[in-house]
Amino acid sequence: MGKLEFSNSYTESNELIGYNDDILINVLIRLPGKSLMRFRNVSKHWLSLISSPYFSRCLNQIPMFPSAIFLQMQLSLNKPKYHFLSLDRNPVREPSVQSFTFVDDPAGIRILQSCNGLLLCCSNNRLGEYNRNYYIYNPTTHQYTTLPKPDNRTQSPNTIFGVILAFDPLKSVHYRVIFVRSSETSPHLYQLEMYSSETHQWSFSSEISEVNHFTQGVYCCGGIHWRNNSGSFLRFDVHQERFQEIPMPKIPDDWDQQTKCRYFGECGGRLHLILTSCKHSTSQFNVYEMKNNFSGWFVKYQVDLNALISANPKMTQSNCHALEHWDYYAFRVLAIVVGEGSGQGSSSPFMVLHVPGKVITYSFKDKTSTLLHDFAPDCTDIEGCTTFEYDYAYPYITTLANV
Repeated sequence: MGKLEFSNSYTESNELIGYNDDILINVLIRLPGKSLMRFRNVSKHWLSLISSPYFSRCLNQIPMFPSAIFLQMQLSLNKPKYHFLSLDRNPVREPSVQSFTFVDDPAGIRILQSCNGLLLCCSNNRLGEYNRNYYIYNPTTHQYTTLPKPDNRTQSPNTIFGVILAFDPLKSVHYRVIFVRSSETSPHLYQLEMYSSETHQWSFSSEISEVNHFTQGVYCCGGIHWRNNSGSFLRFDVHQERFQEIPMPKIPDDWDQQTKCRYFGECGGRLHLILTSCKHSTSQFNVYEMKNNFSGWFVKYQVDLNALISANPKMTQSNCHALEHWDYYAFRVLAIVVGEGSGQGSSSPFMVLHVPGKVITYSFKDKTSTLLHDFAPDCTDIEGCTTFEYDYAYPYITTLANV
């Protein structure tokens, strides 16, 4: 019998990849962020390659989608703690509970916003918004920077009404931070103040009349979006520094005029909105998506939670008030994830829901749900209600962006 021989093609392929930077970069940019961090230790060459500005630019040209979310625990508002919850159906480990300690801040660190992989954070002291430190933190690389304080500050306490991070690595390696503050010219106006990571300078921008939800602004496609008092949305283009009003979606005729915003967020360059009636218990609703020209909304997905409610009886809650008694469905929409890279093993879009004691995913395509995690009842149920809200859920996206 002849001698068994093994091909050297596997070794040769490895050597080809190892010594060809273009091929190696093409492979590495498709790996999870934690893998990239580990592979920096393979050799000095790999460290230099992964740390190079060119590699970061290549990585930034690939649209990234959340692989996990940070969930702020409501019982830890004084010193915030967060569940780090993987969106993978078969996670390697259980969700971790963590506080942010990248800087020594006695009051603790609180997340204000997640924007394409970077986190806007602040110190959690309550001595006034202007007395807080604000940070940009990259949870992939653990790099952070403390934002410089604007030169022109009023002496009035609590004059910051909203802080928004604007970062799009597909367009620029730089980011901007927008403060919404009280105007010095009129009590009925608000002033926008912008910081640029490119110039490291603050500048004053436009003035704006009152908006109802300055703390819930969402950045998407070059603009910041707020819900307005007039029942519409307001978009601020951070590059052209101009405003645009966007109408609300048309609501069903049998709804009352007061609507509840169940979700307002961005994923993959798409802005999504969920509205439900304040007077009707909701098991079926639409997910709206912003039109490409920002002129309005269209129905992107239709949701039916009846099968989920039947499988989870704790979702049906009762509310007694004076002479009225009614049932409602306890759930919170934490995230909407579209496109590849979600950790679900599929590009099929899905919604992340928090129901009493559980976090699940709901597939828009086949209307099925999958359990992500069971929480201990004492940390997720308070007086029969779920405690995580969408504005306390912050997507985690891999990025090597410098801060």
